[in-house]
Amino acid sequence: MTSFFEFKNLLLNFAQQFKFTDLSPSKSFLYLKDGEMCQSTKYLLVEGLQGQNVTSLRSINQNVAALVLSNVTFSIFKLSVTIPLGNISYQMVPNDVQVVDPSIGYMDLNYVCNEVNVSSMSVEIIQEVVWSSTFKFFSIVKINNLPDNVLYTYDNSMVDIQRMGGNLYRLLYKEQFYLFQTLDTWSIPLDFQISQTLIINVPYKNKGNIGKNEIHNITIYPYSGSERYTLYSDIFGTLLSFKSTSNLENPVFSLGSLVFYTVPRPVYGKANNLTYIASCIPFKENGLNYTLYLQNNTQPSFYEYYNFLSNFTGTISQQTPNSIFSLFIDNSTRMHMVTSEYRGTDFKYGFKMIQLQYISLSLIFEFPFGFIKGNNDNLNFGFSIPIDDESVALINRISVCAPVCLSKLIGEFQPLITLPSTELGNIVIKSYSHVYIGNFNFLTRLELKQSNSSYPPSVSYISINTQSQVFSFTNEKLVSGTSSNGVWEYVTDISIPSQPFDDIDSSNIKITNSFDMNDVYVLSDEEPYSIENPFLTLSAPNIKLKNNNYLNDITNVSFLYNDIDMTDQPIDNIMFFSFKNIDDYRDLSIGFYLTDQKSLKDIGFENGVVLYLNPNYRFAVWDNTKAVFKVLFKVPANTLPGKISYSLVFNRRNSIDSNSLPKEFQLRATSSKIDIYGPIVSTIIKKQNGWVFTIKDEINGFKDGFLIVRGSIDSSTYNISINMSNLIQGSGDKFIGDYDIAIPLEFGAGSSLCVSQDFLITFASFFDTFGNNNTYFQYTTADLNRGIPTLDSTGNPFIHYINDSNAIKLHILCGGIVDNSPPNLIYFNSSRTSIDVGSHDRSITFIFQAQDLESGFKDNQNPIVYLLTKQIHMQQCVSRPIIKNFTTITYSCKIEVPVGFGYPDGFLISVYGFINNLGTYSGFSTKDIKDLNPLQQNWYVSTDFSHNIPIITSISEFTNQDSTLSIYGKSFSTINSAAISFTNGSSITLTTITRAFSSFIQIHQVPLIEDSFKLTLYDSNQPLSSRSNEFLINPINYKFNYSGPLYPPETTTSPPTKSPLPTNAPQKCLGIPECGGKDKGYCQNGIGCICYSPWYGTDCTSKIIIIPPPKTNTSDPTVIIPIPGNEGGNVTNSTEALFKSLVTLVSIRELGFNGEIKNTFPFDRWIFDEIGSGIGRYKTSISINNGNQIIITNITTIIQWFNSSKKINFAGQELQMSPSSVKFSIDIENFPFSSALNQLELVMFASLLSTDNSDDICSLKQFGNTSNGDNSNFIKLQVQDRSMYGRFIKRAIVDDFVVSVNNRLLDEHQNSIESSSHSTQTFIGIQIPHFRNKVTIDPDFSILLESKSASGEDSICSNKSDGLSKTKIAGIIIGSVAFVAIIVISVVYLVIKKRNTKKFKKSVQNKLKQLN
Repeated sequence: MTSFFEFKNLLLNFAQQFKFTDLSPSKSFLYLKDGEMCQSTKYLLVEGLQGQNVTSLRSINQNVAALVLSNVTFSIFKLSVTIPLGNISYQMVPNDVQVVDPSIGYMDLNYVCNEVNVSSMSVEIIQEVVWSSTFKFFSIVKINNLPDNVLYTYDNSMVDIQRMGGNLYRLLYKEQFYLFQTLDTWSIPLDFQISQTLIINVPYKNKGNIGKNEIHNITIYPYSGSERYTLYSDIFGTLLSFKSTSNLENPVFSLGSLVFYTVPRPVYGKANNLTYIASCIPFKENGLNYTLYLQNNTQPSFYEYYNFLSNFTGTISQQTPNSIFSLFIDNSTRMHMVTSEYRGTDFKYGFKMIQLQYISLSLIFEFPFGFIKGNNDNLNFGFSIPIDDESVALINRISVCAPVCLSKLIGEFQPLITLPSTELGNIVIKSYSHVYIGNFNFLTRLELKQSNSSYPPSVSYISINTQSQVFSFTNEKLVSGTSSNGVWEYVTDISIPSQPFDDIDSSNIKITNSFDMNDVYVLSDEEPYSIENPFLTLSAPNIKLKNNNYLNDITNVSFLYNDIDMTDQPIDNIMFFSFKNIDDYRDLSIGFYLTDQKSLKDIGFENGVVLYLNPNYRFAVWDNTKAVFKVLFKVPANTLPGKISYSLVFNRRNSIDSNSLPKEFQLRATSSKIDIYGPIVSTIIKKQNGWVFTIKDEINGFKDGFLIVRGSIDSSTYNISINMSNLIQGSGDKFIGDYDIAIPLEFGAGSSLCVSQDFLITFASFFDTFGNNNTYFQYTTADLNRGIPTLDSTGNPFIHYINDSNAIKLHILCGGIVDNSPPNLIYFNSSRTSIDVGSHDRSITFIFQAQDLESGFKDNQNPIVYLLTKQIHMQQCVSRPIIKNFTTITYSCKIEVPVGFGYPDGFLISVYGFINNLGTYSGFSTKDIKDLNPLQQNWYVSTDFSHNIPIITSISEFTNQDSTLSIYGKSFSTINSAAISFTNGSSITLTTITRAFSSFIQIHQVPLIEDSFKLTLYDSNQPLSSRSNEFLINPINYKFNYSGPLYPPETTTSPPTKSPLPTNAPQKCLGIPECGGKDKGYCQNGIGCICYSPWYGTDCTSKIIIIPPPKTNTSDPTVIIPIPGNEGGNVTNSTEALFKSLVTLVSIRELGFNGEIKNTFPFDRWIFDEIGSGIGRYKTSISINNGNQIIITNITTIIQWFNSSKKINFAGQELQMSPSSVKFSIDIENFPFSSALNQLELVMFASLLSTDNSDDICSLKQFGNTSNGDNSNFIKLQVQDRSMYGRFIKRAIVDDFVVSVNNRLLDEHQNSIESSSHSTQTFIGIQIPHFRNKVTIDPDFSILLESKSASGEDSICSNKSDGLSKTKIAGIIIGSVAFVAIIVISVVYLVIKKRNTKKFKKSVQNKLKQLN
């Protein structure tokens, strides 16, 4: 009979059979997610208290939980349920028990499904709508009483809503929303379940108006004439540029279509006179219509200004090889490999990147790897890669993009051993932890082990995917144990997201094992990863903030230097700031970076095209003494003035944009120059073995550059550096000049020891003196999937050649025939067959010899030795010849492989890139090297890895103001000392190591160091055996020495006016249509036609053309201008100058009261000196007999060339200089008038003629008043449809007063050279009133393209000419503020050597005959 106590114990045993634990208690209180239902996923732990194995878990109503992890005692289940609105409970029972039996055990799960109460919510505006260079228009709101786990939706085509933590939300408005807003309050609805909506209303006060008359020089690249469309280019995508004279502090523009928007970015100019540039990418076939939008201070918030079509040209070439790889498997040694070879006839190479894929591994490479024989028109391709001898796959595949990934070369092979997938083990996580090491970095420690199975695997590589970082590593991160059971350490950077609107949590750890199988673990705070530690989760590293309003808390912001002048000087600065509730912030890492346009360009960010934001953070340091944070930073030179914006970053979702802060927290700066744009190539002239580039950078100046040139047949590669030593003497300076670029070819054109081929520039990069860079690359890795060239052209130095790839292609004609016998490898040796990749000595030397008896080797071509691991990681060793003759070369190269490279499997060796003189290359796979000498292991290196040898691999950024140094590497666990060695031979020892891990160490109390030094770590208990490598450190130096502007401020005070200044009479607006039509100009009552740049003239039908600057005349201030017969633009060797013009100074003469000529003084000899880029100064003097004494009158003429449009001020009047224009500033001093009633007249001469022998031609001369409001005279000399246009201002500076002057034609008085149908000439007189000391006059000249040929009553025509227009032709504008100078190519300058007008006329007449 059973006693009472026995019965009680039996009940207790039954009641305690199972123990249940809810690992996800937060998933019980829910909000509606899908219609009227809630969703929940829980992890439940069940323990068999009596040793039972729990295999299932379900509720009585059949909600079945999935078994995730288990062992003999514990099981973890995943339960996903959908719950109706209200309360509901489930009773979970284990092991398919049919009823709830307390004696067995069960689990109660209680859920609450709630409907959100929108009426209880409120919206608090933390920040109104502001503009940011990174976020565009955005605002920040606080939504009170909005639970964290509530699902809401919104129109993501209009806005992105970024959760910042707590109840703060950042609203990022999109163009589809803000371009068409018609209200002063921007409203965004948040939709909740069951038709509930919360409206977020944010005031929009960032208004501003950009007028149509503030946009100038709109240009589309490639240029498509007057039509508003452009075609996609051979090289890069299309571009739009324009100039803005808006006086808004932050004018906002948008360029876009229905599917793509970008923000035009400023590139150069001055404040309120800036050139902008933007990409307009034709994303789809048949093109896209683009619109430029301008900011509007009425409604809507933006308006359309300019429309055009961006379209494709041609088709994308595709290759479809008709063959597959031949495969050779080698399992004769420890390292198994497969060799793939392709010997088809249709694989042609055009310098695109190539992608190799094997299983889940990928490698992107280019020539010469894999090129084993032939040339680019007919090549053989092959390589060897390591393989596993065991795999679960029945077939393994190797594929190569050839070269566009629309079709692939494919090779398939069976693994040596196929394993049964059911018997394979996997890699499991034994432990996982991470620790914050500062500066947004977490050190993660991951312990892995192989599971028990018939086929236990090892780790091949590990991939980490976080919100802001995706990276992979192999066993170089292994800090202890083996690749089967070991510990790995790695650093994760958790800065702001890679894209501003990134709000997706998709982090995971993927472990790929030696059987090519993947184990994926989700980084989650809820999901357990180990049955041994069921309460631990793989939480993603994250910096958690307290629920503070840091926008409200930040205080005491100041700068070491404020109100700075950045003109031509970068400035080292310090920001100071603090917070209310400082205890919540003191221990945080706070990142700082500038968000001005220059700083953003330097990190590759362009809003609309490149959205990836990867700042170079400087981190704030808490100063206990001053109780403030301080952060050091550098303000770049010549960036946009005004507020220099910045960002303070707390974690990946929380940051302060300075645009959100009050005025007193802003960094204020001025700059008279703005340059955020690299150098460009304005002219390309081909020569026999290279090019002449005209490189232009008018503000910062060109510093240096680099080109890669490749042969189209043999892929021969030439790396060419360019700097000021390449500048052709006398051609210019760093601002604009001609640079000689020569390809170092051993055999010249026509030689029988070379083959005819094109040489192409496949890469070009140019830097200015302040680090701005423009770069061209023919193809990028992105082209592998897209199949088209790179689209973004905003940084293309060949902007003027976007649709002309022929300009960067040079054809070399040779007499040789392609040699089909490639070079042979006759010897290859590796200095070592095994290596410890965890030691200090990781260097290998390769010596090899090749031979080509038929053609010999091409000079300056160096083969590359490749090292390849089983994970398809590659290292390259570029060789150099050590012994050479014409047919045989011995090469050598030495490489230090990275720490952990190839461990534990080793790596294969191959060599490629032998090129002979007659267009054939060769390369040799690992199989080829092995076949060369099978008895020696020169083709493979085995690896070992020592865990106890410390190695420094990198450090954190270190400055001369830092006292803490963070160091990364391996085997640091026992390190307790650091030695610092200085260049002067002295050294110090530091023992202030506060944080030491195996792969990370931190040293404090480092002295302030400015010069380079070497760092060594060691364990003082065993200083010899534990010593690390010496690591060279170059501190970034901060010099806080700003003392103000480099230059005195520009004066804006105008000379006083002595007499009323003339104004032009009201003029009628001319032209049909009026003023050239709405695209060319508009009519302003009382003035006349106001033209849009580049249109010009009284009816806006003349067009300014852009030409290179002329060669400086060092004899006298005379300009002879050849005008190309095409529509202007760049002059090349093949361009014929069909029109030529001449402008010169003739004389000064004294006029009597009635205008009679008293004395004439022709100009004779001039002295020249160059005073700046494109600026020449000419001086002459005249000796005048004034009674009993000789008076010397000095005449100084400065001729200045303007490459771009610019506003200048002369005599109190603002004048617009046109692109490609020249200004004459003429000073006349100390003229001895014979009477106080007399005046002076400066005589100038101008002519234009055509060298065309056609009889069908006319000329025309016009003189009159301008109509654009500048109150000037103009002279226009036109032949056919070219014209030379000059502007003469009706004012001068006389004895420091602004006075009026009179401009007139002198043809009747001068008995000028007779005009004809082929030429027209004129003399112009500038009459200057009597002066005592000095007079300054300032004329200017430009080049125009006429819409009509010379015709009308005043035209002079040949017999066969009807005077009608034939085509649009370039003309030249000459004006009284500036002469527009044109390139002078092979033209003899006019020298005025005669002392009287008659001889001068004869000289001019003879010169014109020569030009004709």
